[in-house]
Amino acid sequence: MSVVVVLPTYNEKENIAPLFERLASIRPGLGAELHLLFVDDGSPDGTAAEISRLVKQYDYVHLLEREGKMGLGTAYIDGFRLAIETIHPTVFVQMDSDLQHPPEKVKPLVDAIDGGADVAVGSRYIAGGSFEGLKGSRKMVSRGANWLARTVLGLSIHDTTTGFKALDRRAVDAILGVKLHSSGFIFQVESLYVFKQNGLRMVEVPFVFELRERGTSKMSEKEAWEFFRSVLAMRFRDYREPGAKA
Repeated sequence: MSVVVVLPTYNEKENIAPLFERLASIRPGLGAELHLLFVDDGSPDGTAAEISRLVKQYDYVHLLEREGKMGLGTAYIDGFRLAIETIHPTVFVQMDSDLQHPPEKVKPLVDAIDGGADVAVGSRYIAGGSFEGLKGSRKMVSRGANWLARTVLGLSIHDTTTGFKALDRRAVDAILGVKLHSSGFIFQVESLYVFKQNGLRMVEVPFVFELRERGTSKMSEKEAWEFFRSVLAMRFRDYREPGAKA
């Protein structure tokens, strides 16, 4: 089994070294070959240069540089495609690069895929998980967004907005095989709706959403309002592949 962790970055220079150290520390106990694929959207703070230094030192670190901010969702899509072409992984992990997704929880997500799930969702909203890294209005927005997505789209997953997931090749192919309408944070919900409509098995793994120690959040108020509009529109789309169970 081989695992690739796809890590979108934009102005995360200060987080690269500690993030790499924590991810590198899980390699011996992962039970699988581990690759790290950073997707940088032209960060003006020198994030790509920081990653490039790691690429030169470690053959399991990779970098895809894009010309500018093209959206979180498209960063994952481009990362998945490149990983399929060059790394050939059996498990794909998506996570943030700001250390609010604890690298130590990558193994439980990978183990869930190895145990038969198509999608393992890192969840802040089940027993053992928490969202202490969200403060004030962001916590209220997160709760409201989850309620809306679960209610409108009929999703059984408790944490619909999390970006911490592990996917098998079938799940990645499902995303790559349909027309997605999202490029930003709403990608997290749209991908879950794709998985649901195509009958993929989804499980949740608890994690603690940690406090951001360096840098700033990329979530804007505009994207928060766009989320609500997009979920309502998504309800009427058909993402099913031929022969899908649901």
